[in-house]
Amino acid sequence: MKSYGGRVLFGKMDNYNTPVEGWEDVLQFVKKDTPLWLPFYNDGSAKELVKSLGFKDVLHEDKDFFTYYEKDRILIDNPPFSLKRKVIEYAWEKKKPFCLLLPCDTLERKYFKKYIKGLQIIIPEKRYRYNDEAKVTPPFKSVWFCWGMNIQNNEMMIFL
Repeated sequence: MKSYGGRVLFGKMDNYNTPVEGWEDVLQFVKKDTPLWLPFYNDGSAKELVKSLGFKDVLHEDKDFFTYYEKDRILIDNPPFSLKRKVIEYAWEKKKPFCLLLPCDTLERKYFKKYIKGLQIIIPEKRYRYNDEAKVTPPFKSVWFCWGMNIQNNEMMIFL
């Protein structure tokens, strides 16, 4: 299982599965026949989960994100948070439409300013729990940063 360079933070990897409610929140804005690319493999369960939500064309393989490129698919996933800047830069450079689940405080980063144009943000009602065994939710809120998706008449912020 590849970690895609995810770093160990506070004694744990920062590469976690997207919870089902996270997929439900973002996929309501994507047509069911859209080819999807879920490049961050983690334990490999995302493909079947997304298919169970009605999406048939889902690419989810154990490959290094930074060495391959899926031209005709929407990039939609939860990258390791320690790689968020590198992932955003890569997708932006390729002009790749994307929905990336990232900490809300990504908006505060100086490097992020140049990516605001055309960005849409899907803001879930509550925090996602990334680990079913965890007794508490994470100390940060995650939101979906989408670019090139034209969601809901291009509204910049979509509150669920």
